[in-house]
Amino acid sequence: MNVDRLLYTALNKIAGVQAGDYEPDEGAEETYITYNYFTTPDDFGDDEPGHEVYSVQVHLFCPPGVNSLATRRKIKKALKAADFTYPRYTDATDLDGQHHIFECMIAAEAE
Repeated sequence: MNVDRLLYTALNKIAGVQAGDYEPDEGAEETYITYNYFTTPDDFGDDEPGHEVYSVQVHLFCPPGVNSLATRRKIKKALKAADFTYPRYTDATDLDGQHHIFECMIAAEAE
C-alpha cells in the first residue's frame, strides 16, 4: 500500500494537493491541501510480519472570508472512503488565512 498515492487520489479531486510544503505555480488556486504523516510499528511477533500505523495530518488552506464548509466535508468523506479512520478536526485559522487540520490513521502491513 502506498499512503502517498492513497492520499493524493482521495484529495486531488477536491483541491491541489502536495506532500509537505505546497509550492503553487503562478496563478494557482489559493485553496490547496498539504499532508504529512509518521508511522508507528505494531503487531510484530515471531510469526507475524507486523503492521505500521500511519498517523496522518491533512491541511486545508483557504483565503480569509471563503466559505470552506463544503470543502471540509468533502475532505472528511474522501478520507473515510479511502479507508482512513474518520478524521478529527482542528481549526487553526489565523489572520493570514484559513487553516483546517484533519487527523486520521490507517494501518498497512510492514514491508
